Amino acid sequence: LVESELFGYQGGAFTGARREGMVGKFEFAHKGTLFLDEINGLPLELQAKLLRVLQQNEIMRLGDTRCIPVDVRVIAASSTDLLTEVETSSFREDLYYRLNVVEIVIPPLRERIEDLELLIDHILTRQCQEMGIKRPQISDEVFETMRAYHWPGNVRELENCIERMLLVSQGTTISAIHLPLRPQKKEARLENGVLTFHQGYKGMIEEALEQCGGNVSMAAKKLNIARSTFYRKMKEFGLSP
Repeated sequence: LVESELFGYQGGAFTGARREGMVGKFEFAHKGTLFLDEINGLPLELQAKLLRVLQQNEIMRLGDTRCIPVDVRVIAASSTDLLTEVETSSFREDLYYRLNVVEIVIPPLRERIEDLELLIDHILTRQCQEMGIKRPQISDEVFETMRAYHWPGNVRELENCIERMLLVSQGTTISAIHLPLRPQKKEARLENGVLTFHQGYKGMIEEALEQCGGNVSMAAKKLNIARSTFYRKMKEFGLSP
């Protein structure tokens, strides 16, 4: 329950509750800061309880009758325009103005593409550390494709994309064949002798095979991927040399 996570509960407050009860996030954050992500998804009933906490600086655990003072700075994030949510009665107007003391608007990734390489560098370093692997190189072709992509899922999609590339590339140089992005154009083609990724894996493999006269080893080398990976992709797409 979101309510029990935020405000805690007394032992036996509901089925499955711990006998000793649980301290909620607001109590944990006393004299500190609490970040509430996706605040737009909070049910209206909980919005009212959150408003009470912000106004009175106290919480009441589930199953308890005592109020516990808390001093917490709240930072809230939303993936939608909260003012629009207010207009459609999906978000309480009083809570909106209580939260909206200082507003920071972060544009979608497609509108700040100049940040892309910095974000890739940060995410790649972090994920390699978490996986315990050596950081691979990323080809210029991959950067070119990622800069041209519209990123409908914003930074979360970028994180997912990088994680998948790390898993698929298995520590080798990350090339276009490892990109999981959805296609934005219908054709993959050669520009100035360099294979660019537009349609997806299948188009790239077909063109590499055509340019190399059906020689799988040469085509795999051209795409900078292992021959075994190239064969696996050919089988996946129903292709033959």
